[in-house]
Amino acid sequence: MSLDTIVRVMGGEDNIGRNIKSPLDFIKASREGKISVRIVKVIQDRAHLTNYRMARILNVSETTLQRIKKMQDSNLGEAESDAVYDVSKVIAKGIEVFENEDDFNEWLNTRNTALGNERPVDLLHSSIGREQIINVLNALAHGIYS
Repeated sequence: MSLDTIVRVMGGEDNIGRNIKSPLDFIKASREGKISVRIVKVIQDRAHLTNYRMARILNVSETTLQRIKKMQDSNLGEAESDAVYDVSKVIAKGIEVFENEDDFNEWLNTRNTALGNERPVDLLHSSIGREQIINVLNALAHGIYS
């Protein structure tokens, strides 16, 4: 997956607060507190995530998530920034593999034997889960049925 695709999934460089030329630029933007809360809504809409799922990804309560989403001019903390970056990578990889966002979202909500018969969407809250989803998407990209 390309860095440009990840940036597009996140809603563009305006939401990130700097030019992105490498993944290290995300770290710098996160550390500097420049990752906009607008990314939360963008990602939630792209992956059709419920408030419950998005709150779990950010490791906050649903009430806190609602508050975060209302503060459009605010920025995320480092932990939340890392989580949205990781989820953006999953979405970018899924779009790359399926060549269609709708097909990827359908796959995201379908039980998968390679993931212990879990739905990928149910694993997005965990960094390990996100890693496993990427692994399965890589296998699919190489023609290995999962």
